[in-house]
Amino acid sequence: MRDLTALLSLQQFADSALPIGGAAHSFGLESLADAGLLNIDNLEPFLAAHLEESGTLDAAYCALSCELAQQQAIEQWLSLNIEYGARRLARESRDASATMGRRFLNLAARVSDLDLLVAASQNSHETHLAPCFGLVAGALGVVPETAAAAYLQQSLTALISACQRLLALGQTRAQEILWNLKPCIVRAAETRTLSSFTPLLDIASARHPNQTTRLFIS
Repeated sequence: MRDLTALLSLQQFADSALPIGGAAHSFGLESLADAGLLNIDNLEPFLAAHLEESGTLDAAYCALSCELAQQQAIEQWLSLNIEYGARRLARESRDASATMGRRFLNLAARVSDLDLLVAASQNSHETHLAPCFGLVAGALGVVPETAAAAYLQQSLTALISACQRLLALGQTRAQEILWNLKPCIVRAAETRTLSSFTPLLDIASARHPNQTTRLFIS
């Protein structure tokens, strides 16, 4: 596959508006906003810290999945999904990741008709969004670090979009935050750390179903 074609394909799959249900999930941010712990003033540093922890973990699994795709190692990739799921402590966020991952993989397999993705989509195992994104990127011939950065870009865009519905966050400020955090995205994409410590976000995600009113599923 030519590099330009791969880039265009990656851009399509990295669109935060891809119909996989991303707009329905806040991954615990709604609970934080409801508790008054997340606001306009601390949003950018919060997202920067989020990239350093959860973002680095997601990027590592995305990059590893990209490498496994290039090796056609489906069984190892399925095991990687099990390991990733075990690291998502909050059930709500874990379920959201698995649901979106399955939808993403099915969509990518259908539109690309690549044998590797078709085979992966036919398994009955739980598959998560970050590893699925890496697998698709690897099948397209994208290098792991680029795949991880693209994943974090779309993930961060989706979180900021959620915050626009939760907070008094205007479009211009939202774009400024996304722009300012690009160095954090690059650092996370280049770091292979398979660990994350986000107790506040995990607790917020676990408490989300008990909220009186909710805009998001997670």
